[in-house]
Amino acid sequence: MIKKILIVEDDPMLVEIYSKKFISDGFDTDTAISGAEAEKKILAGKFDLVLLDLVLPEADGFEVLKKIKEDPAVRDTKVVVFSNLSQQEDKEKAALLGADDFLTKSDYTPGEIVEHVKEMLK
Repeated sequence: MIKKILIVEDDPMLVEIYSKKFISDGFDTDTAISGAEAEKKILAGKFDLVLLDLVLPEADGFEVLKKIKEDPAVRDTKVVVFSNLSQQEDKEKAALLGADDFLTKSDYTPGEIVEHVKEMLK
């Protein structure tokens, strides 16, 4: 069964890098470049996992995470926050809102993030 993930990131270069890496590793991959676009796609499609940046136009990652976890239709979707906001309070806020994990972008290569996601979806 091919796993479907949504990459929510507003940096076009990072979107391309992560998309290519996940696709080459056999994932069905979609992307969103704003919080509003992410919300629409998450509510419309069934994703196994959402890779969610926090700093986004229109609605930030915390708002998107809150909406996902409040909606019974999609609340079981795994959400991995991946951001360069790595203050303890950001991590705690993400955990309180229901994030399954928090990865600091600068600490991981795209390949390591793909491996981490594979482990989470086993």
